[in-house]
Amino acid sequence: MNKKIAYVTDIHLDEPFTIDQKVDARKNWNIILDDISSRGIDEIILGGDIGEKTANKWFFESLQNYTIAITLGNHDDYNEVIKYYNDGVVRERGALYYSKELSYYKLLFLDSSSDSIDQEQFDWFTKELTTSKKIVLFIHHPILAVDAEIDKHYALKGRDLIKNKLVSFDNDVTIFCGHYHFEDKRNISNICQYITPASSYQVVKTPNLISITNKTFGYRIIELTKKKVHTNLVRFNLNNG
Repeated sequence: MNKKIAYVTDIHLDEPFTIDQKVDARKNWNIILDDISSRGIDEIILGGDIGEKTANKWFFESLQNYTIAITLGNHDDYNEVIKYYNDGVVRERGALYYSKELSYYKLLFLDSSSDSIDQEQFDWFTKELTTSKKIVLFIHHPILAVDAEIDKHYALKGRDLIKNKLVSFDNDVTIFCGHYHFEDKRNISNICQYITPASSYQVVKTPNLISITNKTFGYRIIELTKKKVHTNLVRFNLNNG
């Protein structure tokens, strides 16, 4: 087994704040797509925060040649997104969470667009952990705490409940997330969490201040092999255009 995936998050298309930061998010997105295509990768997982709903049609049309999966972020509207994406949609839930089985891994996709995981989704998540496979969890918000000012204000509510369930799981867990607009890797017990930089603008990872920089953007490549999860970042400088 050797599966290669591009993981892209926090695009923030057409949002006033993104524009105020002098970031052309559509241009960034096209640069990223061109790079993904040049590497022969045909599967993309979207980490959430697509942007203004007016950008959704353009955004999903740009992905027609790819196999995609998505987790919703706090800037996403479930009812708007499912107009263009229906994989894993169970309409009576009103939230987008689902799983995919691979030979040696189980992929879980959670919906943290409300800044929390409700009881129904948590119960589903708990049942999905009944597996002998390694878990790869995709969620917009980080589960493990980070020593950064942004974590004090914008963390997922009730995240320790999810963390504790994962720690009690018998096998390895890898988390891929975004939300904080910076790179971070940390381990606790059997969990390894990777935060991916935004494809729009970045937040400087400091303990007592939230500051923004528009100088870089990027995405992550994930490679799943029989024995291990491999990952690396692809970065672009704004002036590389």
